[in-house]
Amino acid sequence: MKSILVVDDSQFNLMVVQNALEKEYEVNTRLSGKEGIKFAKNNPVDLILLDIEMPELSGIETIKLLKKDSRLSKTPIIFLTGLSDHEVERICLDLGARDFITKPFNVPVMMQRIKMVLELEELRKNLERQVRYKTEELERLTAKIITTFSNSIDPITELWSRMYIEEKINSAISQFSLQGALAVIDIDNFRLINDALGFEQGNACLRIVGQAIKNAVSEPNIAARAFADEFLIYFPKVNTKEEAEMAIKDIFKEAETALGKNKFCGVTLSAGLAMTVETGESFDSLYYYAEKMLHTIKLNGKNCIGFYSQKEE
Repeated sequence: MKSILVVDDSQFNLMVVQNALEKEYEVNTRLSGKEGIKFAKNNPVDLILLDIEMPELSGIETIKLLKKDSRLSKTPIIFLTGLSDHEVERICLDLGARDFITKPFNVPVMMQRIKMVLELEELRKNLERQVRYKTEELERLTAKIITTFSNSIDPITELWSRMYIEEKINSAISQFSLQGALAVIDIDNFRLINDALGFEQGNACLRIVGQAIKNAVSEPNIAARAFADEFLIYFPKVNTKEEAEMAIKDIFKEAETALGKNKFCGVTLSAGLAMTVETGESFDSLYYYAEKMLHTIKLNGKNCIGFYSQKEE
């Protein structure tokens, strides 16, 4: 049951309003603005009926005090008035009054005005709840996107992470059936760079290779740093080993030039590649065979590009 507070300095007016409302609402009455404010601060109130002309604290002074209280500022207020003064009405509306009920009271009209204000207030609250929920939902989604994005970017090379590229490759495989090639690229003897020059220089080397890959790889191709000194590049529209090899050679050339300019002369790369048509349509399968080929290259001289082939199994 909705709670209504009636504030009027006339005991008779309070009795009339209470008798009219008490069957449908919980009604509390007070004889002054000061008492009304005190009650509203300590009890839940859905609507306040407030007399404009009262001694000590007028209705206008009372509403000003109510609006200053954050807990009561949104409580709807209907003024009770025997006046017909448009300027006073304007002032009351500017202060946040929702409506007026004139004296002497016409009970059916009073009941209808109260009902309409309470219904509008319920709509306002529902809308506010929905906006708050949507805002919180948007904040959660934004935080999730930021977290996901930050986890998807390698902080050293600013290439995509393995987590991200795995999802992208599986999506591309489903889009370009029986096409595509995955390259697993490794910096030869990278551990020696870290051991001899330190991790700071090792990271500088990674950044140079990462930038070279970014410069050479364009959409729809996808590049990422998997971990340590290992990079992944997926070419979704490549149909032949010749196309894939040419693309990797361009990357190697770009990286070699950049490494030389930055005093990493002699640093080389190796790459193992696997074609979707030979390994099956999944990232896991492509990665397994491409890395297997890379391992073979590493054992046999490095600084080379090799393709996995079922014929060699």
